[in-house]
Amino acid sequence: MKIWKKAAAFLAACTLCVPALTGCSESIDPSTIDYIQFEQPEEGQDIAIVDTSMGEITILLYTEEVPTLVNEFKALAEEGFYDGQIIFHVEPAVGAVVTGSSTPDGNGGDSTTGKPIEATYSNNLWPFSGSVSMICYEAGMLWNKSNYFDSRFFFMGDVPVDEDTLAEMEQYNFPAMLKNGFEEFGGVPQFGRYHSVFGKVIDGMEVVNAILELPLTYESIDPTDAEASAENEAQLNNNRPKEDVVINSVTLDTFRAADYPELDNTPTEDELAELKRRSAEEEAAKEAALNGESTPAQ
Repeated sequence: MKIWKKAAAFLAACTLCVPALTGCSESIDPSTIDYIQFEQPEEGQDIAIVDTSMGEITILLYTEEVPTLVNEFKALAEEGFYDGQIIFHVEPAVGAVVTGSSTPDGNGGDSTTGKPIEATYSNNLWPFSGSVSMICYEAGMLWNKSNYFDSRFFFMGDVPVDEDTLAEMEQYNFPAMLKNGFEEFGGVPQFGRYHSVFGKVIDGMEVVNAILELPLTYESIDPTDAEASAENEAQLNNNRPKEDVVINSVTLDTFRAADYPELDNTPTEDELAELKRRSAEEEAAKEAALNGESTPAQ
């Protein structure tokens, strides 16, 4: 079953939905994407250390790419907004560990302005496994809708991309490097250009994955059951660990390579070079096919 069908009832309470793939690939020029999530962080780059009751998670923040989102997250962290909050939803089907609500039902999203903030996106940031994204939702007048976010965000654990989704990415002409990145590292392509990525986990991925494996409050509820009652749907929207996982604190800092000799969700130079080589060959083959040319066998 396709991953967005598995998550059909995912987080209606805070509108974390799984859009169709068609909207993710519109007007993507392969030459304009800089795959910074696969690169080594720069010295002095912003990070956030999220101390939870299950261990620490270090987030690399992409301030230059999406300053509106990162600066809002940093301002809330400095206020202590996240301190003492819980993981209010877990959805293993899409690898999501969700927090940032001041109320345990997930409806306590807030912002420094007291209002939702219009979301921004970077073509260089995609929802690969290990990404950290703001929950975005559509709002506005019927003829002038935009996506907005508040304090609520989610970590994405290790989740493979199925063959059907990869085939659809080819069908909709996603850049080869982007498709191959999802194939190699996992994630949820359908979240692209909807829930806005603002960081990635570089240390503590084992904590995110461990939270995904915890017993949940409503283990017996099947998110694919079309006949589920309204009560079951309400339970699904607030399905969280039976024992609270608490955000003790969020500490802002800067990246120092000496502190992180091994990085989660970051390929080696050789692995990245191979990914680029394979993707360039696929792009060349696609271009040749469009022009009615043949390419030599590899």
